[in-house]
Amino acid sequence: MTAEGASLDLRGQGIGLPAKELIEQLQARAAGLSEALVEDRRRFHALAELGWRERNTTDAIVERLAALGFSVTSGREFLKDAPLLGIDPGAERPQTGCAAELDSGRPGPTVCLRVDIDALPITEAPAPHRPSADGWASAMPGVMHACGHDGHVAIGLGIASLLSPLVRANGAGRLRLLFQPAEEGVRGGRALVDAGWVRDVDLLLGFHIGFGVPAGTVAVGVRGFLATEKLRVRLQGRAAHAGKAPERGRNALLGACQIALGLHALAQSSAPGLRVNVGRLQAGRALNVIAEEAELLVELRAERSDDLRDLSQRARRLVEGVASAGELGHSVELIGEAAEWSNPVALARWAGVVATATGAFDHVLSDHVFGASEDATLLARAVAERGGLAGYLLLGAKLSADHHTPQFDFDEEVLPRGVLLLAAMAAAALLQSG
Repeated sequence: MTAEGASLDLRGQGIGLPAKELIEQLQARAAGLSEALVEDRRRFHALAELGWRERNTTDAIVERLAALGFSVTSGREFLKDAPLLGIDPGAERPQTGCAAELDSGRPGPTVCLRVDIDALPITEAPAPHRPSADGWASAMPGVMHACGHDGHVAIGLGIASLLSPLVRANGAGRLRLLFQPAEEGVRGGRALVDAGWVRDVDLLLGFHIGFGVPAGTVAVGVRGFLATEKLRVRLQGRAAHAGKAPERGRNALLGACQIALGLHALAQSSAPGLRVNVGRLQAGRALNVIAEEAELLVELRAERSDDLRDLSQRARRLVEGVASAGELGHSVELIGEAAEWSNPVALARWAGVVATATGAFDHVLSDHVFGASEDATLLARAVAERGGLAGYLLLGAKLSADHHTPQFDFDEEVLPRGVLLLAAMAAAALLQSG
């Protein structure tokens, strides 16, 4: 990548590279944070909490951001009255996640970084898995940071630490960091949009460690984010003696099985990226009783939002038809969603030039297919629809195992690299001069 044509038009404001002196300052400060970044990553790894339950994680983040002088919003004021996807029935409304803002007091853009903070329902592998062998494995049984969000939190806090004094002294605009709950299952992003946290954002940056990108490499031309809906389907039948009077029952389990097979058949389509998965089916209480209740957890995906919308309508009609034929009550609840997305060419080019100029990464990928779903896309699309710019970067790292597995771990050398690149991009937009 070269600097030619590397400026970014942000609502009429040309943004290029940070000044050489500022780059050198950022490089030195990011390198100086290396030990603290590793310490933070391991602290949050041990503190693993599931989506919508990240209370201790949120408290630790809020404490650090407040100490850095950020104005922090958490608790009920953070998510306001936004609908929350995928909350367990009967659970109280969660109070997790936070927004941190640093206002320079001078007119300028609003630059926002989104950081996801939740873990997964996975039991961490024992030694020789490094976190277990070295004493910083998850302290929560059955819950593990198996996707790198612990590293994302460390990077977010590192950016806050690095940029706080610079924005105060020489900033023009506002720096905002959104620490988002419940990314797994794509549940939390919609709430951040509905709560208004990206309504005034001019530049939004999201990121992820790994995802097939080699160590020392950053992917900037990221495309192929799949649009998705996650659904909870419930069926209500009527119990009966399975031997003496099965005809008096209405079999919710049988209906659920018919729905599961029918849903998977819907993926037979020439529409690109169309995928259906019934990940869980629960029904029945005893082998000699007609099952009166059933629940399915379903995900639908497509490369294009229009194709997903069509797939969703067909899936709902299928559920309704099977339920009607079996005389079953039914409901379909949206419990997660994300949108299609590809990074704008201009933003990808600019990010690549900043990565090269700062030395944050040795190599730049200008074209990389994500091939999965991420609810940062909902924030990105909201920003783009209002005329702002948004991008999502993949920070390459050596992984010990695939994402979402008990052996997952990553080389922490990526942490200062991520801080340097993202801080430099934010600084280019926010700082008045070198």
